[in-house]
Formats: sequence, structure tokens, C-alpha cells
Amino acid sequence: MGLPTAAAPSVRLPPIRQIHEQPIEALANDVEYLHGIYNPPVRGARRVDRKALKDISHPGAHDDENALLETLRTDEFERAYAVRWLTALVFRACLLTSSPEDDGTPFDGEEKVDALIRSATSLIAVCAGTTAARTLTRRYAFFAPSLNTDVEVSLTDVPISADSDYPSVGTQTWGSACLLAEMLVEEPEKFGLPAGPQRAAGHPDSGSDSEVCILELGAGTGLVSLAVAKLLSLSMRGASATVVASDYHPAVLGNLEQNIRANFPPGALAAIHGLSLSAHALDWSTYTNAPPTGLPVESTCGVPAPFDRPFDVIFGADVVYEPSHAIWIRDTVAALLPRCQPHPILAQSESRAPRFHLVMPLRPTHTSESRMVEEAFPPVGTGGARSELALCVLEKETIVCEAEDARGAEVEYAHYVIGWA
Repeated sequence: MGLPTAAAPSVRLPPIRQIHEQPIEALANDVEYLHGIYNPPVRGARRVDRKALKDISHPGAHDDENALLETLRTDEFERAYAVRWLTALVFRACLLTSSPEDDGTPFDGEEKVDALIRSATSLIAVCAGTTAARTLTRRYAFFAPSLNTDVEVSLTDVPISADSDYPSVGTQTWGSACLLAEMLVEEPEKFGLPAGPQRAAGHPDSGSDSEVCILELGAGTGLVSLAVAKLLSLSMRGASATVVASDYHPAVLGNLEQNIRANFPPGALAAIHGLSLSAHALDWSTYTNAPPTGLPVESTCGVPAPFDRPFDVIFGADVVYEPSHAIWIRDTVAALLPRCQPHPILAQSESRAPRFHLVMPLRPTHTSESRMVEEAFPPVGTGGARSELALCVLEKETIVCEAEDARGAEVEYAHYVIGWA
């Protein structure tokens, strides 16, 4: 079946030999168009209450356009042409510096060219990594205001495999993970993470006492864990951090490990003093009968690392698919989240005890899951006086995002901040 020529890169893009003759804004629009095909945003991850810092438009507004995008994305000839065109654009970028703006004002030099080169080269890498059918590599750039730079993550989604026991939905990146990663990079202190390159006041310079431990439950493709690790690699000085990305399904763990290697090649983590990032299998159901002591019930009976110690911050993004998951997650958090004072190297602007941050979509078809979360983690102050501490929802925030396709105008998410009370 032939492609609609008006949308195919080989027809829509200006000829390679004429690239240097094009206005800079037109070339930027061409690269943005290619991003829409080969680096599409995850559905429902753009907040409506703010302007996206990386606003990438794409033509997938209707079902027929989405089908066209999928056809273009998997067409080997068109992708190869796009890579050749982008490579030529980068090669000819030096010729663009003397191009005037459309309004006749002098071209402002290197900034726009540098931005265009960065966008083009990142897309070349994405296209080169998309080789298998329905395998998609995306590059994310979350702006960190406290560092005045982007936190960049590259992720590969692979096809969802289904077996008789458990479908590996974690091999795809979902909107909750995109939203949580963006939020924690923008406001790390809100999540108990260092907010800048300086050391938190009063923490030791070295030693095990200065280590902060972070866990992601149901990490999937690893976006949240990778964003945290990239952020910490830029913001922590004189301290140590352990980031553990956990999941259950073997196919998910395999893809997760590959994504970690893609972002931190062999030797890269060792070169970042004090930072550790690893993927581990974790079965939430094993904690169902564990008492809420702040440590696993088997902690003195040979529980394998890294779950033989508590975590200062725990993250979960879209991890509740069945009502039983809420109970399993509650018991897992109860076993791994300590009941103590804030860690000395966590953010000091908001003195917080260890917290569990859960982000989940408010799906109309999954109301029972949402209800079970709030039953497992009751709002603080409800239920009368307690003789013992319990895990409660300390804060709840509703976030509205654009659906960005024909299935609806908006997608709602709930961000729960959960702790001992």
C-alpha cells in the first residue's frame, strides 16, 4: 500500500541539496515534524495548567492520522531517508549562520543553530534505535530550573508480550511515569530530593551515613528511576545515592536493564562518585503478611540486597491495575519505608519524613482500583485515634493533562503523598 505523499518525509522535506537555502524557522518546523513521527509524546502526559517546556507538536490528532503515523514509523525507506536528511542538515549547519530572518533582521547567530543541531542529532539517535516492528525509542528532556539544564533520558519501548500468567505491560512507557518524572525534575525538593548542585546543609562529607536510598516500584521502562539518577548525578556533591528500579516480569526487567545501560553505559556509573542505579526483581505479594515495622519481616533472615534495608523515598507510577495491587503495595511500602526523621541529605526546605509518592490515572473504567488505593491508604486524620502509626494519604493532588488524540480532551491523574501518621 502506498503512503500518502503529502505526509511522507521523502516528499514533504525540502531536497537535501537545498537545505542551506531554507529559513531557520522552516528547518526547525521540519525537524519538529519528524519528531512527531519518530519521537511521539506519550499520550496524556502534557499538563494543561502550564506550557510544556518541550512542546513537540505532532499530526496524530485523529485515528486516520495515527494510522498514517504508524505506517510512516515502520516504513524502512522513509526512516532511512529521514536519517539521511537529518545528517545532511547537521553537516550543512555551518552554512545557516549567515541566513537572515524572514523579517530582514540579522540572524542572531549560534543559539538557534545549536538548538536545531541538538534536536536533529537526538532524532537521528532515536531513528537509529527503532529497528524492530513496534519497538519505539524516545528521548525525553525534562528541564530542571534549579540546575538551569535539561535532564535527558532515552527509553526503548518494546511490544507488550502476553502469556498465561501476566501481560508485560511494563515494557511500554505510560503517562503517569512521564508526569512523575517531569514533576520531580522540576521540583525535586517537593519529593525530598536535592534541589541544586550544592550540598544540603549539615550533611556529612562522606561515609555510609550520608547515603540516600530511593526505590521505584513497578519501574517498567525505568523513566522515573533514570530521571532521578540523571538528576542526582548533576545535583549531589559529597554524598551517596542508591536508586533501585524494581519490577516483577522477566521481560520487563530485561528491557529495564537495557534502558539503564543505554543511559549509563558500562563504566559511566562508576565514574559518578557515590551514585548507584540498578534493576531488581521484586514481588509485592511476599510482603502481604509483613508487619509495618519499617523493615522487611525477613530482614534478619537473609533477605537479599537491596531490599534488606529501608528506603528514604519510594516512587510508584501507574502501578495499580487490580484491586489486590493496592494491598500488596501498601504492605510492601509498610515494610520498606522507615518511620523516622528526614534523612540528613534530603531537601531541607521542606523537612519531611520518608515518603511514598504514587501517581495514577483516574480511569473511568478502573474506579475500583482508585477506591482500593484510598481504602488501603486512608486520608490522614480519618478513622479516629490510632494506637499505632499507619500509612496515610498526607496530600492528594489532581493533575489534568491533554489527551492529545481523538479519545478524549483530557486525562486526569492523582498524585498521592503517603507517609506514616
